[in-house]
Amino acid sequence: MPGDVPDAARLTAATAVLMGAWWMTEALPIPATALLPLVIFPVFNSEVKINDIGASYGNNIIFLFMGGFLLALAMQRWNLHRRIALLTLKVMGAKPSMMVAAFMVATGFLSMWVSNTATAVMMIPIGVSVLMLIAQASGTTEIKIEDGASPDDQAVKDAVIKSDFGTALMLGIAYAASIGSLGTLIGTPPNTLLAGYMADTHDVHIGFGQWMLVGVPLSVIVLFVCWFLLTKVLFKPEIKEIPGGKKLIANEYAKLGAMSSGELRVLIIFIAAALAWIFVPIIWSKSPPITDAGIAVAVGLLLFALPAGGTANKGVRLIDWETATKLPWGVLLLFGGGLALSGQFTSSGLTQWIGDSVGALGALPILVIVLLVTAGVIFLTELTSNTATAATFLPVAGGIAMGMGYDPMLLAIPVALAATCAFMLPVATPPNAIAYGSGYVTIGQMVKGGLWLNLFSIVAITAVTMTLAMWIFAL
Repeated sequence: MPGDVPDAARLTAATAVLMGAWWMTEALPIPATALLPLVIFPVFNSEVKINDIGASYGNNIIFLFMGGFLLALAMQRWNLHRRIALLTLKVMGAKPSMMVAAFMVATGFLSMWVSNTATAVMMIPIGVSVLMLIAQASGTTEIKIEDGASPDDQAVKDAVIKSDFGTALMLGIAYAASIGSLGTLIGTPPNTLLAGYMADTHDVHIGFGQWMLVGVPLSVIVLFVCWFLLTKVLFKPEIKEIPGGKKLIANEYAKLGAMSSGELRVLIIFIAAALAWIFVPIIWSKSPPITDAGIAVAVGLLLFALPAGGTANKGVRLIDWETATKLPWGVLLLFGGGLALSGQFTSSGLTQWIGDSVGALGALPILVIVLLVTAGVIFLTELTSNTATAATFLPVAGGIAMGMGYDPMLLAIPVALAATCAFMLPVATPPNAIAYGSGYVTIGQMVKGGLWLNLFSIVAITAVTMTLAMWIFAL
């Protein structure tokens, strides 16, 4: 860096490179690397106090995500997520392409509220059950599967891999888990990091409902194109009707029995939270009585306070601390580290220096710049953690945008969205890894479907950023 760059900016740049390298290589556990700002900045810069850095780890955005996690854990504890998924499948019918659509819609909706990893873990076994039934009841695969075969039998996996319907279904579940999470601020960590970065660094607050106006349309578009590519172009199902498909889903749904009082109460809280996140900022546009994070914390407290009800659940609350310990605390630390780093980008003057250094990029049309940023992040995050990628590049993108005279959100939004859209490799995102780890999808099949979806996502994110996002956020 040039000699006129302030020492504080040099320290921030060096820390960003170190954290980025450790995040992407996982030399240390990712949450452990996120603790570096607490040590480096106060020790090597006397003007920075540990309380200033520590405040980032208690940012209101972290509490928004924590409340979302608690709600998701409650849904899982009372099996509400499974009921929603099976009800969707029951309604959609037994045609192969519609069955894939049903799985993708259910997975996509759940991943808006529940972590995409947990959603994939739940939905893939249901998909495997459907595939086993088809393999037993029809002659669509090259290997006949006997009744009573286990999903872990290699013959079952070989048969599914040779079935285009099986490939479309398993990839559809994995991809939908990532695509659906784009729709809300709590759906995927990069979205939450974006909200935190804009609030802390630029005093711009992204509302929950405001983000859904951008994220949900993008999710719907990408989800539809994904379904079309998988079932109509790349992996056309070999059969027109799934034998026994409706019966299987109906039987699985019947096993759930009547909705328990605990499940019903979680459903009511879930609906109330979603409505509050959407409508509170609309009704009280100037000064809402409670923030999105406040709503999330209130939801968490309600879950701890309210009894599950029913004679079989005396003394049982909707959620207890044993369940809450399953919170992904490491992700919350990662948020804090990313926010602490991005805050130093601005206060040290590094953002200003980056902006001044890339002024030459201003000669390019902003559409081209957004396209290049989106493409770069999508293909980078195929090999790196999406959260770490977003935490590293959000402040960089914001600095570049400001240096060219644009609103920082214009490049920060595509960075956050692109960080979640990695579909080619198992290491790209947990749902991909879960689908591949099940043994029912090969890397070749994933690359075949993921490459086309990556390319479309680049176009879709660029288009949504340059149209819908610019209008909603007045960029």
